Amino acid sequence: MKVHILLGPPGCGKGTQAKRLVEKRSLIHLSTGDILRDAVSKGTEVGLRAKALMASGKLVDDSTVNGIVFARLQDETGDVLFDGYPRTLFQAESLQTFLSSQGITLGFVMDIEIQEQELEARVVNRRVCGNNTCGAIYNLNTKAPRVDGVCDLCGGNLKHRADDTTEAFRIRMVEFNKTFQPLQAFYKGMSNYRYVEGSRPPDQIHDQLVKLFQEQA
Repeated sequence: MKVHILLGPPGCGKGTQAKRLVEKRSLIHLSTGDILRDAVSKGTEVGLRAKALMASGKLVDDSTVNGIVFARLQDETGDVLFDGYPRTLFQAESLQTFLSSQGITLGFVMDIEIQEQELEARVVNRRVCGNNTCGAIYNLNTKAPRVDGVCDLCGGNLKHRADDTTEAFRIRMVEFNKTFQPLQAFYKGMSNYRYVEGSRPPDQIHDQLVKLFQEQA
């Protein structure tokens, strides 16, 4: 069993690439949000702790997140791809200790990097279909809808999310960089760390990621 990790800032395309890799490589896609919701719904001990924290308006702490993730990993037997975890240096160090204790191999750590100016343009121009059963994502610069404000797939109204503004993006990036830079430095020292140029078209990024796995096979 191997655990692979996708790193990168919000809006870099981690989710899109994760979905494509899962389909191509038969990986188990695990995101922190999905694992958290599953633990809460099952009423596990750590899930109930997370639920109580969220109900009180507090962020779920690193130790609780780690507990949920480790419990889920013990239920899996196939290779896993993490998207959005780990988020902090503490989470990364704890994950490494856990993997070693369980005899699980850390596979590729794939870091999708992109200039902040380009990332801002992507986020500010992002539009999302308001139809919950669709959720298609567009970009006014690179993937505009055929009809302004209307989803090509279902005809739903496209929305500009409240946190997809210049001001919100810059605030979010300040907070992101505080935790991401130590996390990135931790993984950069490893032989399985791979830099991925995130400013290229999604298909080219996908091809690079697939090539990594082919070289390892």
